[in-house]
Amino acid sequence: MRPFQVSLAAFCVFALALVFAGTARADPKVQILSPKDGSSITQEQKSIFVSGKIAREAGRSDNVDIFLVIDVSGSTALYAGADLGEADQPPQTSGFPTPQIYIGGMSLGGPPLRNPRNSILAAEVAAARRLLLQLNHDTTRVGVLTFSEKANLLQPLTRDFEQVRRVLAEVLRTGPYGGTNMVEGIRMGITELMGLGTSEKRIDAIKVQFLLTDGFPSLPIGGGKRMTPEDVALTINAARLAGKAGIKVHVFALGDEALSYPAAAIGVARESGGTYTPVTRPADALAVLENISLVGVDYVQVVNQTLGQKATQLRLAADGFFSSAVPVTEGKNQIDVLARASDGTNRRESITIYYKPGGQKSLDLEVFLEKEKNLQLQVDRLGKSPAEIQREVERNREDTLRRPQPQQLPPPTDGPAR
Repeated sequence: MRPFQVSLAAFCVFALALVFAGTARADPKVQILSPKDGSSITQEQKSIFVSGKIAREAGRSDNVDIFLVIDVSGSTALYAGADLGEADQPPQTSGFPTPQIYIGGMSLGGPPLRNPRNSILAAEVAAARRLLLQLNHDTTRVGVLTFSEKANLLQPLTRDFEQVRRVLAEVLRTGPYGGTNMVEGIRMGITELMGLGTSEKRIDAIKVQFLLTDGFPSLPIGGGKRMTPEDVALTINAARLAGKAGIKVHVFALGDEALSYPAAAIGVARESGGTYTPVTRPADALAVLENISLVGVDYVQVVNQTLGQKATQLRLAADGFFSSAVPVTEGKNQIDVLARASDGTNRRESITIYYKPGGQKSLDLEVFLEKEKNLQLQVDRLGKSPAEIQREVERNREDTLRRPQPQQLPPPTDGPAR
C-alpha cells in the first residue's frame, strides 16, 4: 500500500490561516429510527430490535468525522498484557521485526513478546476494529494514519468501513518500526479533518482524532531515542491548533512507559479539549476506546414501560447511534428511550408498537445479538469486566493528574529507535 503524503508546507499554510471554529454546546435530541411509531410487528422472538440516534439540536449536523491516529513505533511490538485471540490477525512471523532489549549496550534478545497477535500494535488495531463495528456509515466517516519516524496517511476519510478494515489489517502486517513522531501524526490529522489534504472537506461535522500511543514523543528533536522538552512542546502546540480548529484529540496512553511520562499525552488532550485515557495494560484498549462519546451524551436507557423491563442488550456507539434488544408482550407496548447529556440534561422519546408472536425471526435482532456476543467474547479474553477496566482507568486518570510530573526525563533508548 502506498501511503498518501501531505507536505509540511501545506500544513504551515493551514496553520497560518487557521481561524477558531469552536463548537457551541447543544443539548441532545433522541431519534428512534426503528421501529416506527405505531408499527405492528409479528415475529418469533419475544424481544424486538430498537435503534436510533442521539442527535444534536434541530438544525445542527449529525455528521461525525473520526481520524484514527495509530502509533506504530518500535516499542509497539511488545506484549500487550493479554492474549487477544483475534482470528483474522497475521501469523506470528508476519511483518514484525525482532525488536531487541539492550542493557549497557548488550542485546538480551527479544522482549516479552509471545507473538505479534498479542502485541501492543495488535491491541491498537483490535480496538480500532471494535470501534468501527459500532459506528454508522450513513453519517460517520473514518480515516486512518500511522506515525513512527514520520506520519503516513493510509486512508482518507471514508464511509467505506470495509476499506478501513483492510487498511487496519495492512497496518498490522507491516508491523512496528522506528521512533515516535507524535507531532506529525496530530498535524496530519488536522490537515485531513479540515479538508486541506486528501480527504473531502465537510464543514458540518463533529471532528475528532483518536490517538493511540504506548509512549511519548521522541521526534523530531530526540532522534527517536529520547524524549526532549522541545518534542513535548511541539506536540502540545499541534494539539492547541487542533483545539482552535474545533478538533478534539482523544488520547489513549497505553502501558507503563506512556503512563510514567504522560506530560505530552495530558497536554494534547487538555489543549484540544479532548480526553486523556490512561490504560495500564495495553490490551484493555479494546474495552475503553468505545466509551468516548462524540455527541455529548454518556447514558441511554431503553425501557418497555408496558412490561416495566429494560432492554436486555443495549449499546451506545461513539457517534451517538444506539441499538438494543427490548422484551415485548403481545398487544400494545410503549417503548421509552431516555438519554442523558454530559451536562445532566435528560431527554425522552416514546413510541408505541403492537406485537404478535409468530412468523419468522427478526434478522436485525439476530445480527445485533450475534455481534454483541462476539464483542463480549473479545472482552472476556481480557480476564476483566468492562466495569473493572473503566474503574482502573478512572483511578489512573486521577492519580496521574494529581501527582507531580516527573522532573527527570526518561533515559535515552540504548538500541533501535522506538
